[in-house]
Amino acid sequence: MTVKPPLRRRAHIVARSLCAAIARRPARDEDGPTVIRHSSELRSLLMVLTLTEIPVAFLVSGILPPPARPFHALLELAFVLTGFGVLAAIVRHPHTVSRSRVVLRTGFMGELDLPRGTVRSAGRTLRTIEGRGLRRVPGEPSAVACSLGSTVGVRLRLDPPVALDLGDGAGTDVDTVYVSADTADAFTRALGGWAGPRTAR
Repeated sequence: MTVKPPLRRRAHIVARSLCAAIARRPARDEDGPTVIRHSSELRSLLMVLTLTEIPVAFLVSGILPPPARPFHALLELAFVLTGFGVLAAIVRHPHTVSRSRVVLRTGFMGELDLPRGTVRSAGRTLRTIEGRGLRRVPGEPSAVACSLGSTVGVRLRLDPPVALDLGDGAGTDVDTVYVSADTADAFTRALGGWAGPRTAR
């Protein structure tokens, strides 16, 4: 389990993911797990914002005084590369289900690694849980959310409950995990049977 890595670690994940995407290096799946994509709405929004920023940068640069243009160009370049880096981190860090583990990821905000046998079921849900990364769920002391955004669409039931320490000094026996997934049924199919590496859609 990784609870919200420090800023330097997050920046490293984003930069490494961007470099891997540019080099077209495939993600390493040593255990051959089923891949379950997540955060599609956030990915779409980030893509639109990042692509929109490119022509806007040229327009703004045209009205700036010449001495300021190099600094503006560097700032815009950093912004655009960060946007593509975050997108790459989300795509290259999906949820995975294998024979032995269920790993829930948020791209660059931490992950939750669960024994395969404890995840008994997956069901559709739609709710907003404020925050990012691995966090507690208000009003549900035995539940946590593991998502990059505040919107979650899948509820996983754990049996037996898993003891977690979310870094606040208070251990919790968790029996419910809320996550984001592009297709809610992907978890149900993946948990229903595992027959080698594939991507659930």
